[in-house]
Amino acid sequence: MSSPENGAAPEASGKKKKKAEEEEVVAKVPFLKLFSFADRWDCVLMAVGSLGACAHGASVPVFFIFFGKLINIIGLAYLFPTTVSGRVAKYSLDFVYLGIVIFFSSWTEVACWMHTGERQAAKMRLAYLRAMLDQDIAVFDTEASTGEVINAITSDILVVQDAISEKVGNFMHYISRFLAGFAIGFSQVWQISLVTLAIVPLIAIAGGTYAYVTIGLMARVRKSYVKAGEIAEEVIGNVRTVQAFVGEEKAVRSYREALLRTYKYGKRGGLAKGLGLGSMHSVLFLSWALLIWFTSVVVHKRISNGGESFTTMLNVVIAGLSLGQAAPNISTFLRARTAAYPIFQMIERSTVNTASSRTGRTLPVVDGHIQFRNVDFSYPSRPDVVILDRFSLNFPAGKIVALVGGSGSGKSTVVSLIERFYEPLSGSILLDGHDIKELDVKWLRRQIGLVNQEPALFATSIRENILYGKGDATAEEINHAAKLSEAITFINHLPDRYETQVGERGIQLSGGQKQRIAISRAILKNPSILLLDEATSALDAESEKSVQEALDRVMVGRTTVVIAHRLSTIRNADTIAVVDGGRIVETGTHEQLMANPYSAYSSLIQLQEAAQLQHKPSLSDSASITRPLSFKYSRELSGRTSMGASFRSDKDSISRYGGAGEAHDEVRKGKPVSMKKLYSMVRPDWFFGLSGTISAFVAGSQMPLFALGVTQALVSYYMGWETTKLEVRKIAVLFCCGAVLTVVFHVIEHLSFGIMGERLTLRVREKMFSAILRNEIGWFDDTSNTSAMLSSRLEADATLVRTIVVDRSTILLQNVGMIVTSLIIAFILNWRITLVVLATYPLMNRKCS
Repeated sequence: MSSPENGAAPEASGKKKKKAEEEEVVAKVPFLKLFSFADRWDCVLMAVGSLGACAHGASVPVFFIFFGKLINIIGLAYLFPTTVSGRVAKYSLDFVYLGIVIFFSSWTEVACWMHTGERQAAKMRLAYLRAMLDQDIAVFDTEASTGEVINAITSDILVVQDAISEKVGNFMHYISRFLAGFAIGFSQVWQISLVTLAIVPLIAIAGGTYAYVTIGLMARVRKSYVKAGEIAEEVIGNVRTVQAFVGEEKAVRSYREALLRTYKYGKRGGLAKGLGLGSMHSVLFLSWALLIWFTSVVVHKRISNGGESFTTMLNVVIAGLSLGQAAPNISTFLRARTAAYPIFQMIERSTVNTASSRTGRTLPVVDGHIQFRNVDFSYPSRPDVVILDRFSLNFPAGKIVALVGGSGSGKSTVVSLIERFYEPLSGSILLDGHDIKELDVKWLRRQIGLVNQEPALFATSIRENILYGKGDATAEEINHAAKLSEAITFINHLPDRYETQVGERGIQLSGGQKQRIAISRAILKNPSILLLDEATSALDAESEKSVQEALDRVMVGRTTVVIAHRLSTIRNADTIAVVDGGRIVETGTHEQLMANPYSAYSSLIQLQEAAQLQHKPSLSDSASITRPLSFKYSRELSGRTSMGASFRSDKDSISRYGGAGEAHDEVRKGKPVSMKKLYSMVRPDWFFGLSGTISAFVAGSQMPLFALGVTQALVSYYMGWETTKLEVRKIAVLFCCGAVLTVVFHVIEHLSFGIMGERLTLRVREKMFSAILRNEIGWFDDTSNTSAMLSSRLEADATLVRTIVVDRSTILLQNVGMIVTSLIIAFILNWRITLVVLATYPLMNRKCS
């Protein structure tokens, strides 16, 4: 039976974890920090774009001044019928001039801000990638997963770009409209402006609350998508294993479970959007009900005329509404501040690489003498597990030292510490008597050639993969390295030779071919120190023998550290060190250690020989490490370079795959899908679509009805006081009813389409993921079907389908409802003017397109 203290511990831990998650969600960067990558030209673009945005925003209040004067002229037309035509023509010309100003200012606003946004986002993306590649390995063990890195580059930076480009122009546009509207309003009829000013905080509160709730939900949605993206990339990257064990259904099920959390937050987002937009429209209706009544009093008491009072009311209300229209931009800024936090955290992180490049030293000559002195080490991801415990070992210059021991004994950790992938907790590692902490880490790694068990090839050509060893190598040097590794024997038989595409992770090459390409890359650098981490353990006997011969050519004269799996390969090493539990238990040559039948090394040999008796012997004696006869011979053969590799045989030819370039050329171009087929994907959610469509129509029709009410109020200002009171009271009551209904219909609309959109996204992602896994393995060999590209398409394509089928359709349905209602009202009121206005539609549509 557990004590209360024990029971309270998990609870406290859970609360701490929840609190940490909440803090992570709200972590943001200052808004101005988003513009950290702006240069002088960007500052000029932002300044010019800001001027255009301010001029564009201020043009709307100016428009209402002209409009008010025009209303007064038309309202008094029955008193001065002969002079009306000339005065109307004069003010019509003012509208033309204003239109020209609006055209140039709006173009300047959009063009400048979009261009600078693209420039700054490109620089931010490059800086993030550089910083990410410069991080210590420990960061990738504990903090930065592959999914987070890909999400930051493909998604988060786009969110930031959206916030530092045209959204800033939009925000300044609406703020300038707000300021200009109130300035003009107070200069004309200050009484109406003062009443309207009391309503503006309500509009701002509604918009601000909506933005606050939305940003919290968006942060949670992003986190869920990162998790789903990690699952997708991991499964696609290991699709051979998944298909070999018939794990497709399990993989799809795991992917779906990760997406279900996003679905939950998406539904909440739809509800929040409906309440937010509905509340803003509700406040607008109530504001107009109050203002229409108050304006009637102002006109009745002859404080101002009908046209001036009406345009003041319009100016101030539109100014207040501009704050509501600016709210979505504020939401974008908040999202960008949240999305930018991990980006700037990565860019500004202090790393061993950056610190050592500033303060680290280089040595004029490297002999290659390495010493471990009382080194203690634990991996950051497992700080409680001791890997090396007061580890001390000497690696003489130009000698071969082999490390042997059981799995988990700490052998490979020695390689990682020499490369400075990690820092020891205590103790020191010396190179030629200098602590490697004092050396420039990039310079240090240039002196080391690393050959791993699994070759790391990139999805590019054979030539480019070899050039990773030395970027400025000549064609002659590349060819020489390929000859030394014997890779030239199969490269010459490929149709495109060095330009052959190897596919993702070298998947279009056999194991032996990949190993030889990797060792060519290692030879290209001529390192002083060579690290062989079980370089031949995964090879068959024939491959191991030929690869070992290639290694023998480059080991002589270099300090060589060998992590051995097959002990028969290290018999001729200068020193063999047995590692157990993070400590050296014995050292010596093969003969010295075998002289003691009870030594740890003898026990390992006996165990391995006993295991080999149960299988066919896989290694001949000639595959063991041998000392080439001459130092001069070795240098002549390998006087170039080394970076990292492993190898096998060239028996398995790439010819069965053909050139990757051919596959790339034959990639089928995507065919456009009909809208009917797209909309058929939401058929299971027809109920939500129906309720959302009806609500969108009603929400769209409210603006024409609203305009009709305002127009009727304006007409009533030129009538007798009793008639004005009756009309204004009736319109105010209708507006109050509209304030209630607009909340209801906006909630139904956005909740319905929000659920439908999230279900569609879930369905599209799941079906795409399932379809990807059903493809034959050869399909994944195509350079356009890498795991990163397919994971990115899973996110981008599903989002695009949702945008077209749901989000854009919502706007379209609202606009259809608005246009249909407007035309019905217009034809009822005056069909002649309606036809004249309709004649201008083609011109306006062409301008918009």
